[in-house]
Amino acid sequence: MLAQYYYRIMLTFVAITSFSVISQTENVQHDEPNIVFIAVDDLNDWVGYLGGHPDTKTPNIDKLAKRGVYFTNAYTVSPICGPSRASVLTGQRPETTGVYHNVGAYKDYVPNVTALPQFLRKNGYHVMGAGKINHSMSMLYPENFDEYGPSAGAIGGPFTLEELNLTPKKQFKRLDIHGAESNQKSGIVKNVYPGKIIKRGTLSATLPLNGINNVLDRPFNGYNTFDWGPVDVTDDEMPDGKVAKWAEKKLSQSYEKPFFLGVGFYRPHQPFYAPRKYFDAFTDVDISLPKVIDNDLDDLSIPASYYAHYPWSGSFDRVQKQHKWQDGVKGYLAAIHFADAQIGRVLDALDNSAHKDNTLIVLWSDHGWELGEKEHWGKHTAWEGSTRVPFVIVPPKNMNIKNSSNNSFVSLLDIYPTIADYANVAIPTYLEGKSLKSLVDGKQDKVRDYSITTLGRASYAIRKGNWKYIHYFDGSEELYNLSIDSHEWHNLASKTEQQNRLYELRTLVPIDAHFQQLIRYKNWKAIITSSNEFQLYDLLEPKNGIGEHDEVSKENPDIVKTIKRGLASLKADQRYISLVSEN
Repeated sequence: MLAQYYYRIMLTFVAITSFSVISQTENVQHDEPNIVFIAVDDLNDWVGYLGGHPDTKTPNIDKLAKRGVYFTNAYTVSPICGPSRASVLTGQRPETTGVYHNVGAYKDYVPNVTALPQFLRKNGYHVMGAGKINHSMSMLYPENFDEYGPSAGAIGGPFTLEELNLTPKKQFKRLDIHGAESNQKSGIVKNVYPGKIIKRGTLSATLPLNGINNVLDRPFNGYNTFDWGPVDVTDDEMPDGKVAKWAEKKLSQSYEKPFFLGVGFYRPHQPFYAPRKYFDAFTDVDISLPKVIDNDLDDLSIPASYYAHYPWSGSFDRVQKQHKWQDGVKGYLAAIHFADAQIGRVLDALDNSAHKDNTLIVLWSDHGWELGEKEHWGKHTAWEGSTRVPFVIVPPKNMNIKNSSNNSFVSLLDIYPTIADYANVAIPTYLEGKSLKSLVDGKQDKVRDYSITTLGRASYAIRKGNWKYIHYFDGSEELYNLSIDSHEWHNLASKTEQQNRLYELRTLVPIDAHFQQLIRYKNWKAIITSSNEFQLYDLLEPKNGIGEHDEVSKENPDIVKTIKRGLASLKADQRYISLVSEN
């Protein structure tokens, strides 16, 4: 009896082991497509297929675009990382979630929402992710993923936060994707900045690599990001390289269920650090600079100048004064080239796998980046450089869809419903985007007549036809005819012949139910909320002003009194108000 008992145990063990091996070596067929979801951080239209820059090197992204459908008029929901990624994951606009900035993550505002990864898990998918997908450096929400791989590291580069620290007396900590404190050891041998010497393994560098003292423009920034330059490391020593390597491994495996593989690349987000070979690729290239004109902002409002000149990501003025413009553009191009190479690794792994014929590929960037256009360096504006993004959908090969470009207006808000549609799952009614499957299939020409991008609390950019309309929180406006003014140099909002068009476009501005009134007084943004609360933001506060992170009414009672007195004297009931200074 005992021998029979052990014999049964051995048979059971062999059966389990055999099943495990089969599940890892044979592809299980299923009707729903697998999904490879590639997120790229801060990538504007400087990709070959969009023609945004003549010197860019993006062979893998361009090859992908030719395999499916790429959208030439794709726009972000917000030109800021946090709200943009929140909109992709929740399928909802900032006006619904209340996510307007980078403070916290979407679950802090809409804790009961079913995010895209969790939605797929609930509907039979094996969900995996790595790198930067959610804004919080992909900090893991356990309900969203079955597996999570490498993180985006410290600002996506080979250095630790301690090595990037600008204020040695203050320690900066960031949790990794599993909610634990990063324990990567620093290699600092000289703890001063600038001129901080880093030696760790084969890594040897003196920061900042670009020679620009970040503290000059960003004295309250905790760690340096306004930097660029080559680093002598391999691809796999960069966080994005680790993410690509992990994705390659996952694509070589088999799964009993359809899978979702989220791959979040941090580059080309600043700082533009990349292995030296990606900089060397531009050694003999006379880097073209973005086209600019003198006095570009003369026909714009005060809020527009704040967004252009505030050094949220460093300043264009500093770049020019340090004679680093061409070097900075080269750094961005090198970072793009590096990100493109990592994307190529993932695509090659997919094409060499058993999943190659039944996998949907979605590639997107959370928003763009400006490198001198409109006198701006960074994102966080309502102009095309910050709002227009690469967006590619490649259906499974077995669907036999014709490859093409599409110029209809689409939004990153459309990603969630599109993926649900391809997964053959009913599209949730709370989603505010549109499925693009009918566009990709060629059964429909468009899903909307215009797109809307939200900039902070209640400022908007609207694209309709060839026209671009910007409406700031204080009621100031911009209007551009992009068919003849693609650089947005000539604001037509004051032109008599455009008033009917302005009236039409104003009707498309969302009315955010969170707010009753929005007021600008000097550099202050005041808000009367739907519950009659008075909020105050200093748009020129050195650390988080333009991001509207910190409500400061308690710290500035005199300003609050002045604004309230001004509103009372005007008996103003308009929604958007600009108060004239009393001085």
